[in-house]
Amino acid sequence: MQAYTYLLEEDSRRIKAAIVSKGLNIKMLAEKAGSTRATLSNKINGKTEFTRSEMETIAKILNTSPQTLFFGHELRFA
Repeated sequence: MQAYTYLLEEDSRRIKAAIVSKGLNIKMLAEKAGSTRATLSNKINGKTEFTRSEMETIAKILNTSPQTLFFGHELRFA
């Protein structure tokens, strides 16, 4: 699986805000995503990397796109 670069602080804040906006906390999201609170916390805080699959799973749970959740924008093609 391909891993992606560690998150920037602004990316972490955006993800945390999305979690809270859905009425969840990191532990609840981790359970839904098949992970542990510690693992997800490390990834959200930029200590370890997300895989593409993890990004897609978390974005789906939070009802958004991986591009918006992790990078703050939608990809647009001409």
